Amino acid sequence: MTTPAPEQHLLRTHLDARLARVRHARSLRTTLDDPPAPAQDTGVIAVLRTFDPATFITSAHAFASALPQSRSAPWYAAFTRTIFLAGDPANLATRHPFDHLSPDGSIAWYAPAPLSSREGLRRLLRPFRGPHALPAPRTQQIRLPNQPATPTTAHLDIPVTALPIEAYLIHVNHLIAEATLDGLLAKVTHLRLNHLPHPPDPATSHTRIRVTPDPTAPDHLRPHAYLTFPT
Repeated sequence: MTTPAPEQHLLRTHLDARLARVRHARSLRTTLDDPPAPAQDTGVIAVLRTFDPATFITSAHAFASALPQSRSAPWYAAFTRTIFLAGDPANLATRHPFDHLSPDGSIAWYAPAPLSSREGLRRLLRPFRGPHALPAPRTQQIRLPNQPATPTTAHLDIPVTALPIEAYLIHVNHLIAEATLDGLLAKVTHLRLNHLPHPPDPATSHTRIRVTPDPTAPDHLRPHAYLTFPT
């Protein structure tokens, strides 16, 4: 089922805004790189031993927060491209040292770089595939390591019906990473994670929506995840 025209207009607005942010990152990248690396070859690699939504989201946020602008701008210019592989970070530390590790040791992150320079790691590990779909409805409060004066909670709504875990990783990572790099989460202390059986009310004023072309309906867009801040 395709979304009605008014919702399509809203989704187009969010997609166009993202494209504008990527164009800005590309213009910034040209001032940071001499010469700039090809955007299509720049990416991040994440290696997951297991999948837990809260651990993944806090780790994605912490990884993006720690990146200097010289690394984050090329990644943003490449649409925050990330490849998710299955493996145990403990087995990679010597041969393939990583740049960031989740506190529980289950997720290793490799900072933005030409993906052609990491062919050895990509050949060693297989793409991450989840064992099952995610249950909905489900609500969970996630603590972020930010320390603003006043606690603030944002909402992360994800329709998960028929959503493979590997697609969950992609869509949520894009949304969280780019919101982090844009400074939107700097003063957020908690994320209220909502796994939903269907998309939320389109009338809600969402701060960011992760949008992609709908492969089943030409000229239509499909929402995947919603980030909303209190007003």
